[in-house]
Amino acid sequence: MFRLSDTAKKRYTAFWDNDAFGRFCLHLSMRLNKTEAPPAAPEDVAGRWEDIDYRTRHYDWQAASSRFFAEGFPRSFVNFGPGCLAAMIGGSYKWAEDTVWFENGKVITDWDSPPPPALDEASAMYRLTKALTQSLLDSGQSCVSVSDMGGTYDIVAALRGTQDLLMDLYEYPEQVKAYVKKLQPVWRDYFLRYAGRLIAAQGGMTSWMPIWSDKTYYPLQCDFSAMISPDMFEEFVLPDLAYQSGYMKRSVYHLDGPGELPHLRHLLSLPRLNAIQWTSGAGNPDVDDACWHDLYREIQAAGKGLVLLGVRPENLESLLDSFSPKGLFVSCGVSDEAQAKELIRAADCRGA
Repeated sequence: MFRLSDTAKKRYTAFWDNDAFGRFCLHLSMRLNKTEAPPAAPEDVAGRWEDIDYRTRHYDWQAASSRFFAEGFPRSFVNFGPGCLAAMIGGSYKWAEDTVWFENGKVITDWDSPPPPALDEASAMYRLTKALTQSLLDSGQSCVSVSDMGGTYDIVAALRGTQDLLMDLYEYPEQVKAYVKKLQPVWRDYFLRYAGRLIAAQGGMTSWMPIWSDKTYYPLQCDFSAMISPDMFEEFVLPDLAYQSGYMKRSVYHLDGPGELPHLRHLLSLPRLNAIQWTSGAGNPDVDDACWHDLYREIQAAGKGLVLLGVRPENLESLLDSFSPKGLFVSCGVSDEAQAKELIRAADCRGA
């Protein structure tokens, strides 16, 4: 059964409090050279997404094929595509090899009488998410995540169409805001039900980010925001993020690429946002490149935690020399136990 040590729990709690327990929070993982083959996958794409037994066995195999150090832990991501809540309130979806596409047909055809957002518990997506979550909890081999429900405006974009929604912000701003206000409690109620179930069953929860919490949390996001100005972000998106972070116990924002950097000032103004996770985006320097150090200093100076995923082991020490351990979370993949011990030693030498 999945267990997290008391020391690891204290480090995660300190991270969420923008503090450090002895040192910062470090998630280290290593793939083992297992001779056991992974479970045979269904031949068709739909089966690889929908076969609950196969997906459970595959996650269990992954957990058994990995080793974790420091605050690392095995995690099962209940993944049915980014923004799967759209498919639980009337949207369509299409399976692909590595993702799920949701913008496949307009649900909102106009703003005169858009169908009110309501959770459909009979929908295939709702039933799949519920079934996989329960199956993974029953297995108990890893910490089960909340699904990637999607940002509110990303969900609306899936239901309306991204290009149409961009124009709607100019032509029908009040109608868009009114729809978002109706969607917010649907998102909230599903999230709280889902997160509460995870915490009750396993004493904590995680998400697609490998961060543990004994209280409700979610990686807030708005990929749609890369296409709008900071003024429009302030008018439309910021109130929604304030609403979400207001009822969650903890939250971290997924800042996805240079297109979202103009919104950083507004994000840092959110009083209940705990941390920001930076993703540099395809074709840009990795998150551990020194070119992003000023960005990280700005985040920490504003009193927000900093989440860096996929840091290369050889670059960890330079990050530790440059930034406060308080409110810092770093994940690394390591090649062997010796490398893991060396990274932990380096982290311990730069304690809080």
